[in-house]
Amino acid sequence: MRRGAVAGILFAGPLVAAWAGPVDHGDSIEVAAEHQSLSKGFADWRETSLRVARAYGPRELLSMNVRRTDRFGLDDTSAGLAYTVPLDPRFVASMEASFSPSHRVLPRHELGAAIQYEFAPAWLLHGGFKTTAYDNTTVRQGLVRLERYVSSFSWSVAWRPTQALGTYAQGVELRGSYYYGDKNVVGLILAAGREATAIGEQRVVLADVRTVALTGRHWFDPAWALTYSLERIRQGTFYSRSGIRLGVQYSF
Repeated sequence: MRRGAVAGILFAGPLVAAWAGPVDHGDSIEVAAEHQSLSKGFADWRETSLRVARAYGPRELLSMNVRRTDRFGLDDTSAGLAYTVPLDPRFVASMEASFSPSHRVLPRHELGAAIQYEFAPAWLLHGGFKTTAYDNTTVRQGLVRLERYVSSFSWSVAWRPTQALGTYAQGVELRGSYYYGDKNVVGLILAAGREATAIGEQRVVLADVRTVALTGRHWFDPAWALTYSLERIRQGTFYSRSGIRLGVQYSF
């Protein structure tokens, strides 16, 4: 069974999906750029990022990332750490944290933890929790995901409860992926529900969000890979955005 998405990256957004991560491929460096076009006259979003990952053993990974974003005409920087470790052959635990010294649009900090349990051959159950802090509010999000691997395919269904702004919301997500060659993968994400949505400088609301995303990773040789994502997101009545992310990953 190919474990394409371990617990440590379950909270990544659709555009930076799990399949693009350096999982079980040794030490790696990835440089990526992202561009998103917004509707209703909003300025385009841009992001550049650098991620360095160190593998200490099978499914044990420490990664560090830095990124620079331009959203709503406001620049931000952030840095983060994520650590994934197997507890035994069936359990994998992970922790992640990030902070933004500028936090004009990005959250001030994020803290999360998750666990993955292989309760039967090719069946995985994921659970996790993340807290995201802005200047004026805190968003708390849970996750329960059921994942199944069959031959060269996998699928998963997830439930995401959210508590923010004095109210409760929830969303659902479907993922499917196809594995080809030795380490290549392409996947589709469909998601819907009420989510915390940024609409300006430290302005966060709950909105009905709809997401369609295509994402993957293709290795050109044992050391070099292209990571990519395409997505379309409707952020309630506030705006829609269409984005592309391209990255180059080097493993050594």
